[in-house]
Amino acid sequence: MRSIGGRPRVLATADLSPEGIASLREISELTLLGWAAGEWFCNRKQLIDAIADAEVVIAGYEPFDEELLAAAPQLRAILSVRSAPEANIDVAAATARGIAVLHTVGRTDHGVAEFTVALALGLARHLIPAGAWIRSRSPEFDAGEDFYRGTVWGRGAGSPQLAFTGIELHGRTLGIVGFGAIGRVVAEKFSGFGMSIIVHDPYVDSVELRTLGVEPVSLDELLSRSAVVTLHARLSSQTRGMIGADELNRMGRGSYLINTGRAGLIDTDALLRALDREQIAGVALDVFDTEPPSARDPLISHQRVLATPHIAAWTEEMRVRHTRSIVQNLRRLLAGKLGNLSNPEVLMAAGRIEP
Repeated sequence: MRSIGGRPRVLATADLSPEGIASLREISELTLLGWAAGEWFCNRKQLIDAIADAEVVIAGYEPFDEELLAAAPQLRAILSVRSAPEANIDVAAATARGIAVLHTVGRTDHGVAEFTVALALGLARHLIPAGAWIRSRSPEFDAGEDFYRGTVWGRGAGSPQLAFTGIELHGRTLGIVGFGAIGRVVAEKFSGFGMSIIVHDPYVDSVELRTLGVEPVSLDELLSRSAVVTLHARLSSQTRGMIGADELNRMGRGSYLINTGRAGLIDTDALLRALDREQIAGVALDVFDTEPPSARDPLISHQRVLATPHIAAWTEEMRVRHTRSIVQNLRRLLAGKLGNLSNPEVLMAAGRIEP
């Protein structure tokens, strides 16, 4: 990779904080496009035209594939707002062209972890159907009438207390699949609930897991023991479809499954069958095989599914965090260093930069 100096030509398509944009203007010739310009995703032609002279790209969520990279002969580095830039960047193609791909660290950890807690509580306490019930109840049930207080609101047939009886998380077991940055914050958040926390992650040493206060187990054991299973593994050829029919059958009938990671971790057809036969009590999904999912998607309308539109990571703080990381990465780049490098193979090319 060739070094970058002076005031590089930077193209930004990511959603950035105003303070971050000001900092970027101080150290670069900055062009804002799409989300960075306060608009929507930029279309393919806009991106191809704008990237032609760029030396650095601050990448949002548009696909940066081999064709697009070929249209950017001056490009030296891509600074991704993601912690896993391969989701929309062809990292191998970038490496072949000597383009460094840098990622951000920690931008979504707390947001996704807190959202996971919210989903677990939503499932365990039936918050969505209970909220729908209280908004749609018959107007004849007036709080001032004895019938309403004693029969509907109380212990009689049709009372919400009976219809929405939930479970307490205290004293139960939480199973975390994938113990990277987000999985670890999830464990921290749930530690205050008095839950036993077990973890399956073959890439983390069991001694380290025990040091962090969690119990390492096999995937089969995790599924069979957990009241709540939450998925935080990265999607790869090894993890795609890792929760299929056999795995769902190992879960207890009163257990819940949460996926805020990648839809491909779960076999959707197997999940629907498990829900229909009440193999598991419910599932919370923030990610889907096709996004946005069709309104006719059977998962969306299933009474045992709590569905949200891929919002787990989206907090006010997320934009601030990834912008700060982007600015830091660019400053390091201009100083001849690479921080948060996703493709270290690029350093083998001529003109190696100190990592």
